Amino acid sequence: MQLGDDDLVQTRWKLAMLSGLLVILLIGNTAYARNPDDYFFWSDVVPMPSCSSKPSRGGESGKSMEAAVVKDGKKVAMELPSCEEAQKSRVLVLVNGLYLQTVFGSGAEPFIENGRTMIPLRALADAFGFEVSWEQSEQKITLKNDDKMIILYIGKSDMLVDGEKLKLDEAVPMIKHDLTFLPVRQLAEILGVKVEWDGDTRTATFTDKQ
Repeated sequence: MQLGDDDLVQTRWKLAMLSGLLVILLIGNTAYARNPDDYFFWSDVVPMPSCSSKPSRGGESGKSMEAAVVKDGKKVAMELPSCEEAQKSRVLVLVNGLYLQTVFGSGAEPFIENGRTMIPLRALADAFGFEVSWEQSEQKITLKNDDKMIILYIGKSDMLVDGEKLKLDEAVPMIKHDLTFLPVRQLAEILGVKVEWDGDTRTATFTDKQ
């Protein structure tokens, strides 16, 4: 039997998700994320949003329905949007040809807030070879690679780049679902990489500067 284009995409997605099982344990409709580093991975498959195409409890097709995730050892109900809503609101992140894939229930999904596209800092830092460390007492994030060291603080515009004091001019680092987020362009500037934004597909494409 020959696979059609839609079947091929679905098959590739399933293969990508199988690799994600190294970091996810799925039991029924409950997803277990083992630690914050396991909230995302990279794949050449375009991400498929977590959504519901089935009738909701009220019986209306295309409406949201509930699933559950386990956080801090507790089962938490989460509402799945309809697939139509999810497609409209999703934000794609592409780094050197690979798409950011996020685990359902992790809260690592990029989002748009107040006109700014917010990206999980750790995902992008890892993709460009930065080690990321967190100091709870000072709410401090340190990014380090062979050439650069960057220090950021949650809720503050102050930052250090190789010891030089600088100011964030767009937005301060924010925490959402235990993950640090920054705007697309600001994050690219901090890491020293190039970014292009496609508003039609809501895709942020990051590449190394040549």
